[in-house]
Amino acid sequence: MSQTETVNLTSLNLVRDELVATIEASAGKLEQFVNDRENGELLQACIEGIQQITGTLSLIQLHGADLLAEELLALANEITLGTEDDIEEQLSVLTSSFFILPRYLEYAQQSRRGLPVLLIPYINELRRARGVAPLPESRFFSLGARVDRRPGSRSSTVFGEDLEALSRRLRHMYQVGLVGTLQGKQIKPSLGMMQRAVERLGTIAGDRPQGKLWWVASVAIAVMASADIPLTLSRKMLLGRIDRQIKALQKSGQSALDKEADAELVKELVYIIALSGVATEEVKQVQHAFKYRALPCNAIELQRECDALKGPSASTVHSVAAVLKDELRSTKEILELASQGGTASVSEFEELIATLRKVADILSVVGLTTPSHTLKQEITKVESWRDAGETADAKAMLDVADTLLYIESTVTGLDKLDLSDEKVSEANSIARKEVIASNQLAEAEMVVIQEAEAGLALAKRALNSFAESNYDRGHIKNVAATLNAVRGGMVVLDFRRAAAVVASCAGFIEETLMVNDKPAALQQLLETFADAVISLEYYLDAVKTDKKADDSVLEVAEESLEALGHAVAR
Repeated sequence: MSQTETVNLTSLNLVRDELVATIEASAGKLEQFVNDRENGELLQACIEGIQQITGTLSLIQLHGADLLAEELLALANEITLGTEDDIEEQLSVLTSSFFILPRYLEYAQQSRRGLPVLLIPYINELRRARGVAPLPESRFFSLGARVDRRPGSRSSTVFGEDLEALSRRLRHMYQVGLVGTLQGKQIKPSLGMMQRAVERLGTIAGDRPQGKLWWVASVAIAVMASADIPLTLSRKMLLGRIDRQIKALQKSGQSALDKEADAELVKELVYIIALSGVATEEVKQVQHAFKYRALPCNAIELQRECDALKGPSASTVHSVAAVLKDELRSTKEILELASQGGTASVSEFEELIATLRKVADILSVVGLTTPSHTLKQEITKVESWRDAGETADAKAMLDVADTLLYIESTVTGLDKLDLSDEKVSEANSIARKEVIASNQLAEAEMVVIQEAEAGLALAKRALNSFAESNYDRGHIKNVAATLNAVRGGMVVLDFRRAAAVVASCAGFIEETLMVNDKPAALQQLLETFADAVISLEYYLDAVKTDKKADDSVLEVAEESLEALGHAVAR
């Protein structure tokens, strides 16, 4: 199974609203059940909602989310009626999962990819609440090759009677480091001590079966330190499993070196190496041996994505953006009145300063520190006008207005989730002109798309009138020109496949419908042509929210036009 997956945005967009509504309804039933533990109908309604959620997620093949829903269903089915205290944890975990699930759907839509490993911690919370063993962090990670022994190594000579004492000493070294790591004390030195212990064990094992384990363990612990990989609970447990392997070696002696290494443990360690994102010679050797694919993000980036899931939802971001827009609108009105009157009273300055401060504070809270700082500089300027009792000149007013335009463009990006989460830091570094230009370009592109939609709607109305008037060509004489205008918009937006489809549509109008002789089965031809137009409308609706939307839906239009004898030029 893949660490990352391509999301079928078309399918997800079709079911998302209904899916989120079902999630919210099921969560509501659970909340009611928490307050009425004897009401089995509420619990059953919640379970039925989860069953529907599970089926939908399985249908659209959003891995990770479907597994979370399955675990959610399994735990919900174990809830019993009554007021027993031992179900408090189960109810709490169920509630948390209901919160995370729609956030992951938002994440998949925004990033246009699935990253199921993000849900492993929440899946494991559900499993622990059921008393079931947790899934490994490498659940969605695959190795490309089986490695039986550590490549290119030889065993060192260790006498049997010495191995027990040596392994005891190395285990003690490892445990000292492990305790420091678990307590969060001197983590890098502690990891260094642990790495040294397993490296020594690797030298002893050499090319024997156990050598593979100690080799990858040594590299994994080394990259944990060098890449500052966050030590989550699952990773701390992984380090504990290595300690148990050393204990087994201490107990069994030489024979333990010839036992096959724990395949799951090896895979988990290789996953940590892959997740580190470092490219040392040792890491390259591991990747060459196990032939795994590079991961889409490193451990730090993965942690940031995990934190984003627990952050504000899209609706919250939209609410913040709406508040900011209202405040900015009020500010611009004050500026406009002041500039038109040529003077501004102290009360007007006070109102302007108060509003600008409120906007700056909100920007700072959502992480847009650079726009906030820029706005605070303008506040200082306005305060100087107020304190001096001076009238601001037109140029000074224009400078403040320019800053507000920059802030408004940034807020628009936040509203569209283009500048949220990990992109906030990028937004803080983008030049003002670039932010404004980017926003204005997006608005211009939206205008082009809307004009294209209007052109297709006009063409449809003309064709309907054409059919209802017993095929009076007067109704469609301008349709080809309208479609060519639509095609021009598609070319401007670089939607080449759509442009080619529209060109063939215009060709059908000019070469088939506008000829002197009425073609046979004209009504059937118009129905087929309508299929092509509907396909185009569907595509334009998709690109309004995602410019990179899958254009495979245009295959319907291409097939329809080919049936009409106007195959789309490729």
